[in-house]
Amino acid sequence: MKLRVILILILFGAQQLVFGQKYPIKDKTTYYLTSIYIGGKKNAMVNEKGHIVFDMKQGTASCFTSCNFIQLKFVIKNQTIKFTTITPAKEPCPDHLLGIEEDIKENLPKVNAFTIRGNQLIFMKNKETLIVFTESSLQAPKK
Repeated sequence: MKLRVILILILFGAQQLVFGQKYPIKDKTTYYLTSIYIGGKKNAMVNEKGHIVFDMKQGTASCFTSCNFIQLKFVIKNQTIKFTTITPAKEPCPDHLLGIEEDIKENLPKVNAFTIRGNQLIFMKNKETLIVFTESSLQAPKK
């Protein structure tokens, strides 16, 4: 009888761990831009020139493109993500930073899946990598 109770408690605890964590993307954590792929080619020049922070409860995110913010709304189901609204700043970045902003704005509507590998958040279209962010160890300030 004791063994049965212990097993039930263990199974209940495991279920809470699995289902209690809704999304692997961390709430209000800064993910720094590592690379963007355009036409299958990696643009590593963007390394840490931007970042993204998610508000998982609101279904929103703010992506900094090194001079502007892009406001996003998204829906996540399992390992799929769809950015339903992408609202860039009214003024584009200066010419020398425009490429980063344009690459991000070009890729975000294509994203339909994501995966977490270590501290990397990888956005993909099907299985093709589009954008890679790396999680910061510092938490974003709470509002």
